[in-house]
Amino acid sequence: MKRKIKLIVTSNNISRNAKGSIINVSKGYAFNYLIPRKDAEIGTKKKIKHITMFENIQKKKQEINEKRTIDISKKINKIGKISLYKKIGKNNFIFGSVTEKDILKWINTHTNLEINKGQIKIPDIKTIGTINAKIQLKQNLSENIQINVLPTNI
Repeated sequence: MKRKIKLIVTSNNISRNAKGSIINVSKGYAFNYLIPRKDAEIGTKKKIKHITMFENIQKKKQEINEKRTIDISKKINKIGKISLYKKIGKNNFIFGSVTEKDILKWINTHTNLEINKGQIKIPDIKTIGTINAKIQLKQNLSENIQINVLPTNI
């Protein structure tokens, strides 16, 4: 009958186990290899309870962040398109260019979304017309939005 012992990993040297995770190993492996090398420490009830409490907190934070990104995604889809007015010169070229800052300013004035300038990806916009921009919410989640650049009547 093999007896297992619970250990808390203290270094990233153990394969497939992150630092701070709880593992079940045999007593010989624990006391002869992992504990002397300081790759793990004995998992007492209090330490295990402490680690599981922090894991639960992390899971709740992730769920909240997932809900926020879904809400932001829905709000961006409701916007549909953004109309920006710029002064024009010859051949429908605008003075300057449309930047992420302009789009962020429009979003902040018309909605209450929390978006960073770095999340907005647009090509160089120097003419009047419609251009598609991408708002990167997460690494694998992005939303497209249409930008209409219109001339001002001055």
